[in-house]
Amino acid sequence: MLWASVLAGRPGFLELDEQQHIYLNPELLLSNPEDIFWQNIRTSPGIGLLFIELLTRRRFRINGKINFDGARWRIEIDQAYPNCPKYIQRRKLIDETGITSVSTHDMRTWINKADTIFVASADNQNNLDVSHRGGETGFVQYIDGQTLRIPDYAGNSMFNTLGNFHINTAAGILLMDFTNGETLQLSGQAILHINDEAADEFTGGTNRFWDFKIQQSLFSRSLFDFSFRFIDFSPFNP
Repeated sequence: MLWASVLAGRPGFLELDEQQHIYLNPELLLSNPEDIFWQNIRTSPGIGLLFIELLTRRRFRINGKINFDGARWRIEIDQAYPNCPKYIQRRKLIDETGITSVSTHDMRTWINKADTIFVASADNQNNLDVSHRGGETGFVQYIDGQTLRIPDYAGNSMFNTLGNFHINTAAGILLMDFTNGETLQLSGQAILHINDEAADEFTGGTNRFWDFKIQQSLFSRSLFDFSFRFIDFSPFNP
């Protein structure tokens, strides 16, 4: 099963060397040490990373392998490439501590409020990738307790995620409450719909979407002392 997680830390928690490696210092993390991410990488080192700067709408993807190296984790870079800034809602990080958590385990509430999700996928050789999807609030449709429907808006035409789904239906979704660091993590299967003319308006004209069949879900507080202030929606949102 695939999972998407969020990692954040104090300055210096990630370091890039000149040998196609990134080093991760767990002592500087502001993330939940019990996140399923840490359990998974000890048995399966494949990893897909998305570095995203919400305020400037910049993002960069790195795929590779992660292994423990002394007091740090070493990430070996196999692929690295930037992504277009479409569908990223701008948010500004607030320097705030002692944030009060307002928890809800109602999945439908999470879905209806979402304007951003993160999606994990893999090919048939377990090479992993993670990407971003965004839109107006409620752009993800809650079909029922086991099914979500996600539009595939016009993007950079690389089709990394959909290409993976075509050969391997395993998928993971992460939803975040940007005000307090709480998350909803989902793992399941993706079913592609490539040319559905009835979905023209829902998909922003692409007629492409995918249904996500939920198999497992996890609610948790993934980040601590963490909050973003919403600024504006992406001008590209349908």
